[in-house]
Amino acid sequence: MTKQIIFIFALLCTWQARANALPVQEDTVRRISRYEVAELLQPMQPVYLDGVVLPMSRTGNWFVSVAGGATAFLGTPLGCEDLFGRVKPSYNLAVGKWFTPSVGARIHYSGLQFKDGTMSTQDYHHIHADLLWNILGSRYARQEQVCWGLAPFAGVGLLHNATGGSNPFAISYGVQGQYHISRRVSATLELSGTTTFQDFDGYGRPNCLGDHLLSLTAGFTFRLGKVGWKRAVDATPYIRRNERLVDYASFLSEENRRYEGRHDRDRRTLAELKKILEIEGLLDTYSHLFGEDGDGRKTYPVNNYSGLNSLRARLKHRHWDGTSPLDTTALSSGNGNENENGNRIDGYPPFRAAQSGHGSILATDSTALMYTGDECIGAPVYFFFSLNTARLTDASQMLNLDELARVAKKYNLSVRVTGAADSATGTPAVNDSLSTARAEFIATELEQRGVPSGMLVKAGIGGIARHTPIEANRHTRVELFFSDPDKTPE
Repeated sequence: MTKQIIFIFALLCTWQARANALPVQEDTVRRISRYEVAELLQPMQPVYLDGVVLPMSRTGNWFVSVAGGATAFLGTPLGCEDLFGRVKPSYNLAVGKWFTPSVGARIHYSGLQFKDGTMSTQDYHHIHADLLWNILGSRYARQEQVCWGLAPFAGVGLLHNATGGSNPFAISYGVQGQYHISRRVSATLELSGTTTFQDFDGYGRPNCLGDHLLSLTAGFTFRLGKVGWKRAVDATPYIRRNERLVDYASFLSEENRRYEGRHDRDRRTLAELKKILEIEGLLDTYSHLFGEDGDGRKTYPVNNYSGLNSLRARLKHRHWDGTSPLDTTALSSGNGNENENGNRIDGYPPFRAAQSGHGSILATDSTALMYTGDECIGAPVYFFFSLNTARLTDASQMLNLDELARVAKKYNLSVRVTGAADSATGTPAVNDSLSTARAEFIATELEQRGVPSGMLVKAGIGGIARHTPIEANRHTRVELFFSDPDKTPE
């Protein structure tokens, strides 16, 4: 009984241990392949196969041969004459191609006259196809300078007895010697033989071999097309490289899928965080942490054209003095609200109609402007620059320049351009120069848009630390005035 209790207790402990063990959903071990990318992308030096050559061109290494010599007929029956008494002249023509330095083929024609067994002269024609084997062709594979060639050959064809009219089957054989005079011209010497049936000359038994033609010719061979041979490249290293590149491409695809999944999770997380901030009413405070491009990078402040919109709104109110709240009532001069001195009885100073550059009154645009002293019209417009440069962070800011130039020219306004740099980076001398350069850049752009240089005041205030983030201090501020903005900017 005690043993049973101990056994049950041990079994319960085992089950409890298994229950407490964390389940493993999948194997977390991942093989990471490492590749030498620079090595994979470097050009490879070719490795050549030993003793293997290829033609320079598939359509090359053709040749044409012309030769002449003597032919002796040895027939059955032989007849009463020695070898020299049987000799007659002959000529040869051939067209062929070398497939390798050792193997070639040709179509060969020979003919003219021969003496038969009775020593009578007969005409003949012989056409045959031969297979050539250059026993010295292996020297090409060793890239040696080859001047000589020795090519035994054998083939089959037809003989035509122009006098007797017979056309028997014939076997051709022989050996050809070559000397390469140049790359395309060779001298040839050929000893060949032909065997056919005994009744070729009209004497002897049919269907029985026994008549022979023995020829010795000399001539020239001319090579056509692209001539020569090249060493064969070993493709094994390229195949291995290609396999590694395919493996590397698969690895990159896997990494892209992994990063895509991570990016999707991060995107969903940012979306949830934005929802939480929106619910808590903190989205405007932390909106700078969420870039429009969704990559999480800190962005620069963006102009929302509030300054220009405010300027337009204020210009439309004819009797606003620049400091008091906007008076939206349609007040105009001469409506009984002025005393004999020209002052407003309601406490507001009289408005001054400003003249435009073309001499027209601003009232032609259904607006009239009040004199505002040293305060700028509307809100300043800021242009932000990249670190240590006079280059705008976003080219779309140029749209603000177009609108500023239009308003300044239309209402004959003075413009103050103030450049600045962030004091957190760079030396004071560098920041002074950089702020001046940024002011010069904006002023030049305004001049190019038609703003007279006499209406522009440029200044650089060096490094500042007034704004957060730090990047906001790398700016140029543009302000519009009715009078000359000679006051030094703050």
